[in-house]
Amino acid sequence: PDTEKSFTFDAAQITKLTIGRIDPDTGEAPSVDLIDCKAVEKGVSRRHASIIRRDTGSLSLVDQDSDNGTFLNGQRLVPNQPRILRDGDEVRLGHLLLYVRFVRA
Repeated sequence: PDTEKSFTFDAAQITKLTIGRIDPDTGEAPSVDLIDCKAVEKGVSRRHASIIRRDTGSLSLVDQDSDNGTFLNGQRLVPNQPRILRDGDEVRLGHLLLYVRFVRA
């Protein structure tokens, strides 16, 4: 990969993380701003996807009706329908690849 970037979060503290890129008009940024990862060129929406904590305590990925889709392990997500995230999952936002890693503190 030409650029590799890491984002670290305490899973126990997550209720909702919005993933996308800053809005150049308003300056509003999502929880995880991917602008430094060539987000515009790779088709990442301003509010592309979210990671949410379910009632069961598991974390799920949700496509926020993005233009270029959110893919979990190669399968396109239906907008607004949560899918459980697991260690080692591959997430694609448009053409930007992300990898999920759960690490014990």
